Amino acid sequence: MIPLTDTRPRRSWLARLSAIGVSALRWLGVGAGVGIGVSIGLLAIWAPKPATDTAFALGALIMGFGITAWSAAVGLGETIEGVTTQLAISSGWTESGARSAFFVLSWLGIGWATAAAVTSITLGV
Repeated sequence: MIPLTDTRPRRSWLARLSAIGVSALRWLGVGAGVGIGVSIGLLAIWAPKPATDTAFALGALIMGFGITAWSAAVGLGETIEGVTTQLAISSGWTESGARSAFFVLSWLGIGWATAAAVTSITLGV
């Protein structure tokens, strides 16, 4: 039997916003580490300017894909979930799962591109 009211305690909007901010900062830091690592790793192959430019471009690509796919998941999420349910496809895809995954990619890309730009400035190129 389904209860008519939800008895679970609700988190305040401030607590939810704080949790989102902490998660965003964590993935921003991971992205920054990846951006620095890729920038330095590409120095073994190329000169500093092409290495940091390539690292920045890769980070911006990840960020752009994450933001575009996140907006598609928000806009079409319920429709895609409905279609998979209607067609009895058991892919395990959910709107909230897609939003979470593309949130991670977006912040990872932002951190990556920013760290590559800072690395470029640090190297003086």
